[in-house]
Amino acid sequence: MSSSPAAKVDPTVPFSKDALTVRQTLIRLALTGAIAFAGTTAGWYIMSHTNFPAFTNSFVLRGLTTASIAILVVLTGLASYWWIYPPRWLNKNARKGSRADNGRADGRADSRAGRSARRETLRPWVSIVLQLVMYLAPAVLVLAALGIPLAATQLYLGGISVDQAFRTQFLTRMTDSLGWADMAYVDEPSFYPGLWFFTGGLFARIFGLSGWVAMQPWALITMAMAGSMLVPVWQRICGSLPVASALALVTVAVTLTVGGDEPYAAIVAMGMAPALVVARRALHGGRTALIGSIIYLGLSANLYTLYTAVSALTVVTLAVAGAITVRSIQPLIKLVIIGVGSIALALVGWGPYVWALLTQPHGPTGTAQHYLPEAATHIPTPFFESTAIAFLSLAALIWMVFRRKDGDVRALTYGLIVCYAWVILSLLMTVLGTTLLGFRVAVPISIILAVAGVLAIADWRLVYAPRMSSLERRKPGFGVLVSRVMAIVLAICGIHYASQIPFVHEDHIDTAYTDTDGDGKRGDQLPGNSAVYYAQVDQVLHEELGGRSGKVLLTDEKTFMAYYPYNAYQAFTAHYANPLGEFARRNEVIERWGDITKPEELLAAMDDAEKTNGWKAPDALLLRGQLDLEKEMEKRKTGSANEPGDKTPAQKRTEKPLPKVKGPGNGTFTYLVADDLYPSQPNVRFRPISFEATAFAKGWNLHQVGPFVVAVRQR
Repeated sequence: MSSSPAAKVDPTVPFSKDALTVRQTLIRLALTGAIAFAGTTAGWYIMSHTNFPAFTNSFVLRGLTTASIAILVVLTGLASYWWIYPPRWLNKNARKGSRADNGRADGRADSRAGRSARRETLRPWVSIVLQLVMYLAPAVLVLAALGIPLAATQLYLGGISVDQAFRTQFLTRMTDSLGWADMAYVDEPSFYPGLWFFTGGLFARIFGLSGWVAMQPWALITMAMAGSMLVPVWQRICGSLPVASALALVTVAVTLTVGGDEPYAAIVAMGMAPALVVARRALHGGRTALIGSIIYLGLSANLYTLYTAVSALTVVTLAVAGAITVRSIQPLIKLVIIGVGSIALALVGWGPYVWALLTQPHGPTGTAQHYLPEAATHIPTPFFESTAIAFLSLAALIWMVFRRKDGDVRALTYGLIVCYAWVILSLLMTVLGTTLLGFRVAVPISIILAVAGVLAIADWRLVYAPRMSSLERRKPGFGVLVSRVMAIVLAICGIHYASQIPFVHEDHIDTAYTDTDGDGKRGDQLPGNSAVYYAQVDQVLHEELGGRSGKVLLTDEKTFMAYYPYNAYQAFTAHYANPLGEFARRNEVIERWGDITKPEELLAAMDDAEKTNGWKAPDALLLRGQLDLEKEMEKRKTGSANEPGDKTPAQKRTEKPLPKVKGPGNGTFTYLVADDLYPSQPNVRFRPISFEATAFAKGWNLHQVGPFVVAVRQR
């Protein structure tokens, strides 16, 4: 497998039968990515316009998912087998009945020369079809395993709950204002890596989608593209198309199982294993590998920095170990080049934030690491999670020990060791009042073990099995039989493992159907919650403020902010808050506002906070409460959120007249403040503070929209 000078006599020569040049690799990367993009987009569009019952209250989508995965795995297995052992009817010389050629091919089933001879006899269209199947199988797996279960809802895994709310908010921000701005605070650079959201916003704008609508298709598309583009990358590394396709399929299956709810992290994790192999080659002289390492680390830093840090630490380890082994500083020089190049690329996205951090006042920068759930106290052991992964992990560990002298194998081994070291260090960091989010590293750990397991099986079949089998020497056709049995067994295991993906994410899928979307609908067709009033709230705000972009809203309705691109006066939790926004100090200011009873004092306090801290004062507040309404209108303000007709509940709401407001009343309006309670678990506490209604008697235009009070400042 290795291409290092020390491995020129390596016995793994059968891996090189489908070797690609750099130019061929780049062409296949571009074509595979483009076809995966087009195919996944088309597949999502078709499924989104079907009328399937919800995943939560019917087994139709579950059955379709299982059937699709089974068909996919079988077709990919057949394509891989026929690529190596093409049947006579796929031979372009079949009509001539060249029995001698076929006999020769069968007799040399495990000879590279025999395989090459048979490859040349494939009909051209057959060769193209087989390659398309193997290249695009990972993309189809994404669509089958997640796209079909989500076909009857517009939301992605996890719906609009918990972390998906802020992710959707970021995508909505990018869709409205394509750039690198913070998802919440106005006029601040993004603290969160924004490349996935930036490209997602571009996708949404091109196809005319709202940001929240684009979340599901963009997640499917990017994971599908990344999975399929792994095939030419692995083919370039190992030289075998069937092996490369198997590696990509296994990578996608494991990633979707362990980390499918975080798509931008998933695509970085998918590329980590080949990136480590490429980096090892770059450290020992590969120019193309050097460029590839810079691109991977630089782009991944703008996608998911945690995995970038783990990858970079592994590259440093490889460089130091390589320098000691070859007794040369060459690997260290290459390490510096990789570091400088990747940092320069990373600064394209991180530069504005780093500069602002150095030149502006800010809050603590480590609150994002204040998270230690119960699952994070365990060391990831994927060997015990499923039979298939257990088998691959066992094969991987044995292979890593026996093939430890191979450079590429060492790269994967070091990557695995660094991942586990990161997990242990994360647990120890709790003594210092923080973590390294070690539980997130479970995804690359599972992927590295699975990938190494596939390579171990391929290594054994292509190299060692023919040498060890006396039967194969006496009966050449025995090798074909072994390959058939292996293909069948692996296909059955693959079908079982991949078909479990929707069931692993059943809770997240259920949430996608039970949460109320931006149209005021639920995927399971049941009545929505208070989010059905959001469209009417937006209509009021849009009319009063003259737009959304740049308008600052103080609210604890994170779902509303995920659906509509207003800027937030305060982020929802400290963990996802930009340090430049000074989350804790803003909380203190907001709490003081709650003690004010006079309108003049409230307006003055908001203006003073803007002058003192540079935080733009709220243009409006969206709170929960009850205004003083005229009685005849009060009776009309409620109604069914799901009346019959073609219009969505949100559209129906916007057509209803708002109740006439007599005044703010004598009550209070509620706002929830989030406190960081780490190291306690749960690590966030939401506590209500009350704004006195009398403080809004002057200087505000007040509206009652369902359970919400909309207070728009008069300018």
